[in-house]
Amino acid sequence: MKSTARLCALCAVIMMAAAARAAGPDEGAETSRQATAPAAAAGSFLAFTHPAALDSQTAYATGTAGYDTARKAGLYEAAAEVRLWGPLSLRGGAVYAAGTQQLRPSFGARLQALHESRHGLDGSVGVFYRPEGLTEAEGELEAVVSAGAHLAGSYLVGNLVYGQDPEGNERDGELRLAALHPAGARLLLGVDSRLRFDLGSRASKPEPKLDAMVGPAATVLLGRVALLVHTGASAFRASASTSYGVFLLGGLGTAF
Repeated sequence: MKSTARLCALCAVIMMAAAARAAGPDEGAETSRQATAPAAAAGSFLAFTHPAALDSQTAYATGTAGYDTARKAGLYEAAAEVRLWGPLSLRGGAVYAAGTQQLRPSFGARLQALHESRHGLDGSVGVFYRPEGLTEAEGELEAVVSAGAHLAGSYLVGNLVYGQDPEGNERDGELRLAALHPAGARLLLGVDSRLRFDLGSRASKPEPKLDAMVGPAATVLLGRVALLVHTGASAFRASASTSYGVFLLGGLGTAF
C-alpha cells in the first residue's frame, strides 16, 4: 500500500509536469504564475473544503501537513486535480490515515455543473475514494456536492459530503465551510472548517462519533507558489468522551 501511495504521488507530479509542458517551454512558468492566484482565490489550496470551480486553471497541485492535539495524530494530504475534458476533472493523491498510520492513495472525479459568471453560483459534484473516514478505517466512498459564490468581496465555499464503506455498514456525513477575502495583491485571509459526524454505523466495536476542526487560514502568493498557514480549534468524540485541542497546518500549492 505504501508503494501504491508513492506511485499515486508520482503520477500527480507527472501530470503537473505534463500540464506545464503543454503550455510551451517559455510559457509554463508565466502560465503557472497567472493561474495560481485565481486558483487560490477559488479555494483550490484549502486544507478541508473542496473548491466548487476549476475555471481558472488547467490543473493544480496542493499539499498540507501538520498535527492535531485532539486526536494526537499527524495530518498529511497531497493531491493534484487535472481538468480532463470540459467540466470534468480527475483528482489523485495520498492521505495519511491516522487509524492505520500509513500513507494511502486517494482518487476520484468531479464535474462542474454551474459557473458563477453564467448562473450566479459555482457548483460541482464529485465521487472520491478516501483511505479513511470518520469511522471507516479501511476506506470509504464519498459523494461531494460543492457550491461557491462571491458575497461582499469575499468568496464563500461550502461542501456537503456523504461517505460510507463499500459494504454500507459504516456511514458518515460532513459539512465543510470556508471563506476567503483578499487582503492585498499577495495575501488571502479567511476561515476553513470541517465537521464530520456519524450517521448510524453498524459496527461491532465503539466508533468515533464526531470530529470538528475550525480556524483562520492565510494564503500568501509567492509567484507561482501559494503558501498556506492554517490553525484553530479541534474536537474529537469517541464513545462517551470528547477530546479538545488545537491543530496547526502548513501547505503549498501551485496551478497551471
